Amino acid sequence: MADTQTHRTASERPSTNTSSTSLAPRQRPTLLFGRSRNQTQVQTGSGRIQRGSHLTSFWKALIVTSFIMNIVLLTVVLLLVGFLIQWRQQIAATAVLGQGFAADNVAELRSIVAGLQGATIRTTIPLDQPLPLKDAGVIVPVDQQTTVTLVEPVPLQLNGADIDLGNGNRLRANNIRLTLPEGTPLRIALKMDIPLDDVTIPVRLNVPVEIPLKDTELGPQFERLGWLVDRLVGPLAPLLGLDPIPPAPPAPRYQPSQQP
Repeated sequence: MADTQTHRTASERPSTNTSSTSLAPRQRPTLLFGRSRNQTQVQTGSGRIQRGSHLTSFWKALIVTSFIMNIVLLTVVLLLVGFLIQWRQQIAATAVLGQGFAADNVAELRSIVAGLQGATIRTTIPLDQPLPLKDAGVIVPVDQQTTVTLVEPVPLQLNGADIDLGNGNRLRANNIRLTLPEGTPLRIALKMDIPLDDVTIPVRLNVPVEIPLKDTELGPQFERLGWLVDRLVGPLAPLLGLDPIPPAPPAPRYQPSQQP
């Protein structure tokens, strides 16, 4: 019975063969703060290690830097306030001039866009180009009476001519030859169709042109330009002292191209 208890007591005791080095890492360090504010002691199983005041110096430098920055910022703010107070009249006058300048240019821009939307191209185009009528099938019908003048003597041979000699005397000949002298006027009747296949008509004239831009391909583009100006200037109209600008249609959303 006594031997059994002795064996249990011996088995419950911790083994003394384990080296002290194996227990050292398991021990928690103990921080000891001394009376000095600049020293911190760390106690471990193997001894005590003293560390300097690096954290305290860092915080001191940080506080000093923050204090200097605050002083600089405060100085800058005071200088700005003094500048504004000293030059407040000039600044106010400059702001008024800038507002008027912006308002005038915005009004001029909207006026230009409106003028482009209602503009009309008026000009004269000179035209000088021959117009050939070959194979065009152009035929000119002629049916009229006219008087022609002979430019040279014309011989005539008449069969059964009746010649009036005057004073009631008449001469009838079966075959007679005459020559009409140059300059003799003759009244004739013209009735014919004249083809103009070998005719080239020279065209020389000035053509007046009047084209409203709204009826061309530029009309929708000028309209879109007006909407763009209204969208950009509309929110600034109250600040610039302009009349309210009616809202324009929203701009189409931009979709970036997908590159392969």
